[in-house]
Amino acid sequence: AEKDALLAEEERNTPSKPKGSSSANKNTATKKTRGLDLSQLDDPQPTSQKPALNASGIDNALDALSLTTANGDSEKVDRHPERRFKAAYAAYEARRLPEVEEEFKGLRRQQRVDLIRKEFEKSPENPFNQVSAQFDSTKEEIRAIRAMEREKAEARLAAR
Repeated sequence: AEKDALLAEEERNTPSKPKGSSSANKNTATKKTRGLDLSQLDDPQPTSQKPALNASGIDNALDALSLTTANGDSEKVDRHPERRFKAAYAAYEARRLPEVEEEFKGLRRQQRVDLIRKEFEKSPENPFNQVSAQFDSTKEEIRAIRAMEREKAEARLAAR
């Protein structure tokens, strides 16, 4: 009896449901969309005509989430990638050398190092393959680079 009274009180406090809804209608199928639709997170007004962002995969979802955050300057623009190149390459080589030894058993060490170097040139871990600006860039130039990267991500995620 107490449970029924609590349930009735809770139903009175909840917003009204459309008439004609019953427990049988609760099991209706919902349309599942592929990816994330983050268009309604930051802007509750439906008046803005922002494109819906559809992201599938972890990298795309993180990009979409970074696009919807209020702080647009969160993207890091590296001014000195040459300073980080040596350490990044050393870490990449130390990680890849045992893997390459397993894959190519007949190669000499220098040949394996050359192969790793060619891989690193195209790798996203290479600081030169990341977003960078010249060391003497002004704040306006850096802001423009961030805006370009943001537009690239929006175009990539909105086109899906």
